[in-house]
Amino acid sequence: MIVLGLSGLPYAQDHLLKNTTDPHPLDERNVQGLDSAACLIVDGRVVAAAAEERFNGDKGTGRFPANAVNYVLREAGIDRAEVDAIAHGFDYDRRRRLFAGSQDYFDAVLSGATMVESLQNTGWSDVQERFHAVDHHLAHAASAFYPSGFASALCVVSDGMGETESLSVFRARDGHLERLHSQPVSQSLGLLYSICTRFLGFASNSDEYKVMGLAAYGNPEPYRELFEDLVTFDADTGSILVGWPTGSLRDPELGYPNAMRYLESVAFPSPVQNGEVVQEQADFAAALQARLTVVLTSLTSHWLRRTGETSLCLAGGTFLNCRANQAICDLPGVERVFVQPASGDDGTALGAALHLTQQLAAPYVRQPEGFQPYTGPSYTTDEVRRALEERAEHGDIAWEYVGFTDDYFTAAARDLAEDRIISWFHGRMEFGPRALGNRSILGLPKGDRIKERINSLVKFREPFRPFAPAVLDEDRDSLFETRALAPTRYMLCTARVREERRAAVAGIVHADGTARIQDVREDYNPKFWALLKAVKRETGTGCVVNTSFNVKGQPLIMDPRTAIDTFLRTSLDRLYIEGYVVQKATDAA
Repeated sequence: MIVLGLSGLPYAQDHLLKNTTDPHPLDERNVQGLDSAACLIVDGRVVAAAAEERFNGDKGTGRFPANAVNYVLREAGIDRAEVDAIAHGFDYDRRRRLFAGSQDYFDAVLSGATMVESLQNTGWSDVQERFHAVDHHLAHAASAFYPSGFASALCVVSDGMGETESLSVFRARDGHLERLHSQPVSQSLGLLYSICTRFLGFASNSDEYKVMGLAAYGNPEPYRELFEDLVTFDADTGSILVGWPTGSLRDPELGYPNAMRYLESVAFPSPVQNGEVVQEQADFAAALQARLTVVLTSLTSHWLRRTGETSLCLAGGTFLNCRANQAICDLPGVERVFVQPASGDDGTALGAALHLTQQLAAPYVRQPEGFQPYTGPSYTTDEVRRALEERAEHGDIAWEYVGFTDDYFTAAARDLAEDRIISWFHGRMEFGPRALGNRSILGLPKGDRIKERINSLVKFREPFRPFAPAVLDEDRDSLFETRALAPTRYMLCTARVREERRAAVAGIVHADGTARIQDVREDYNPKFWALLKAVKRETGTGCVVNTSFNVKGQPLIMDPRTAIDTFLRTSLDRLYIEGYVVQKATDAA
């Protein structure tokens, strides 16, 4: 059985831009169906998965993932005719009657026919017979449960919105997902966080992680009562209730102006973001983050008690919030937690394909524990050499091929020990927003002004943004206080840095004393693990700063040419790429 999974609504962004007069740049993502991606499942196995943004450079794009589709087919060595079924992570068609007043919009953006048309426009035939729409939250839940390896679990999905839901609770057993609870869009926790992100001067459906980072600098007390009144948990029904004033959620394409006016009336004028920490903004973010964490843990505890489950599976954009995930992992009675690394809508391509596979190819075959997020393209040494030779015509680089020898890992470790900032490009690209050691920028955690240097000279991003550590599994517990559940493998959960070790890893300690860790194990990523072992030999500690190999506004880098170009236009010191050590010509002279 070969199943192609797709995410995204290919005409949503075009429709917004065409039908909105001069939309504010921060509101251009106020649509559904972003983060389009493709995934291929062959006989129950994930062969390949990637987001379209990595191929076309349009960060977060929702347009039809033509490049990603071509990649996953090429990776599997199959052609279009061999695909048995196509699964799409939205199912609006069975809810058509709810859109009686906006049929033009439904037909142009939401209908499954838009995805069928997009496939046909890119050369596919016999699409309608193979096409299956999958409920959006069901796709999210499937993306978390089936790769978790758990026999049974409580699955919680939270995002801005699915078709009509914003939060769903499922019980997963014997390969089946039973919906126990759902909440309408009017009670959306994810939408609340996105609107507050926009209120603070950041882009909706894009910059929520910046608000999470900003919150660490704030004191929640000045705005605690505001959010306690606005967001409550109903212990009788197990529901989260968001009490927006009437009309607050109108006109999303204009940036929710009624919600903005409400927040200005109870807080302060919506700021123009300049990248600096302003205390009232940090306090607002801290109160928002605190309330999100409280209501999510309350809801999760409620449904764990109701079901008797001890294993948790989490998906949806809300669960990219690492602080909330830490609190959930620490709940009493929780034994295992899996958060889908591609928790955003890109992950619904995976989930839709997995759900359909289970539906069409019963009985359920449980996946082994230890989901591998390295599902994107990889490149041979010959392909890298050709890219280097093309660039050498400009005379601005020098390189040496060392191969994957001890000398290679030792050279990279010594560069880090000597406080150089390097880029590390190996193997298959990560699926999801986190760089997990295959497309990474690395630095020494106690390096001189390491956070400032990477933010200003390499990443060109806001100075308050924290950096995450990748830590050798054997050194994790000596540096961090953590239960080391599965989310720590994917940089999806914060951990408190041990007080006595903070000086040794100062560059990754956030303002609140935590860090968003990646626990690196040999069986997950042997090359990255080997580098950290070499770093430990050089420095005494197997820990590095690990941030994504890209610059502000750029998707995670996929290919060697983009890697080389980005290396040359930043202040990175070395590029380690598939056994090659690359320098700028001025440094090699």
